[in-house]
Formats: sequence, structure tokens, C-alpha cells
Amino acid sequence: MKKAKIIVLSGQSNAVGVGHIRYLNRSFTDTKINEYLNGYENIKINYYSHDKKSDGFTMTTTNCTEVHNDTLGPELGIAEYLNSKFPDEEYFIVKFAVGGASLMRDFLSPSSGGYYNVKEFKNEYSDYIDAYFTGKPLKAGWCYNGLVSILNDSIEYLKKGGYSPEIIGFCWMQGESDAGALERVNNYKVLFDNFINDFKKEFSQYLEGCVFVDAGISEVWNCYREMNAFKKEYANKQKGFI
Repeated sequence: MKKAKIIVLSGQSNAVGVGHIRYLNRSFTDTKINEYLNGYENIKINYYSHDKKSDGFTMTTTNCTEVHNDTLGPELGIAEYLNSKFPDEEYFIVKFAVGGASLMRDFLSPSSGGYYNVKEFKNEYSDYIDAYFTGKPLKAGWCYNGLVSILNDSIEYLKKGGYSPEIIGFCWMQGESDAGALERVNNYKVLFDNFINDFKKEFSQYLEGCVFVDAGISEVWNCYREMNAFKKEYANKQKGFI
């Protein structure tokens, strides 16, 4: 059975993608821009990105981001690299990302007290982002439920297609919303460890050899130094982290 190599991409706005397509001509040739716009057939993506969904796997290209912004996300760089190094191989990106989402509430995992019911998550609201921004009550952990939901759906889809799914990478681009105060950073240290362990437990049968990539945050946040120091320290202590 052919393996389906899965890369998970999750977090807040930088995982959604905030790079504007109109600026590409400042740094790239027309040939490279057309490559991005045309996408990569061998790198598929299934995404729930802020207020936009693919509702299944599609070719990785620009605008796997938000409905109202002509932007590109980190999945495009991942696809470009994989296509250049392994042009004859297939990869599958699974993305769940919401701008402004925190680990303290939105991505709160079950071990931290987050609500967990993937089936009910699918049925509670038809549009979670609309609920999020219009103040409707969302249970703590709704983003964790969303991540587990879209990844489970992707795995089942690939199995039905004759693949043997394997999660080879987890890219986490989050921490800004939890870096506003030192107390929140200290809480983050516990919550992140719970988040990772819960994720590993949920998908243990698919994670052998998986590499976890935890991106640092920018200097605009009050406690960016403390947050980035924790991220480095955690990665240095954990097997499979960079």
C-alpha cells in the first residue's frame, strides 16, 4: 500500500498566511510567480484557514488563506521545497489555522481542560469563524477540536483512496496571542506540553518518525523573548523537535 505523507500546519495568523500576492514581484521573477499561482499538483492540501475551507484535498497554491485577502500562506513555501526536492513524490498538507487564536483558550487541549468532542464540533455551528467574530459562545478548545476533526477526515479520505497515512511533520506557528504578559507565557509552558502530548496520543499510530517544528514569534509582542526562549528550551529537550 502506498504511503500518504502528511504534514500538519496549524496555529494563528502566520499559519493562516498574511503575505500579499501583489508584493511577490518585488523579489521573484514572473516565472516563479506563475509557478506559485499555478500551484503544485503533487502537493495537495486540505485546509480550514480562518474563514475559508477547501472541503477536501486540492492543489497547493496561493490563497489557501482567507476569503477577503489575496494572500499566500506557509504551505506554499513547503510545497515549493518538496516539489523541488522530490518532484515525483506526493505529499498531503492538512491545515487548521485561525487568526488571533490562543493556546490558553482556542487551542486548549483535553489535558488542560479543553472541551473535546469532535463529532459535536462538526454539528454545533455551520460557520465557526462567523461564530468566533460575532461573539457566539464557543467552547474552550474549539480549535483543538477543529484540528483533530480535519486531520481525522483527511486520514480517512486517504485510507479510502488506498493510501497508508503517515504524519511526517507538524508545523506549529502560534504563541503571539499568549505572549502579552509573563503570566500567560508561564501558563503556555504547561498548556503547550499538554497540547503536544494530547496530539501524540490522539494520532499515535501515524506519528512514527514525525518531526515537530515550532516557529518563534516576532519582536512586537511584550514577552517575545520569554516565549521564544521557552520554545527553544522545549525543542532542545524533546525528541523529534526542531
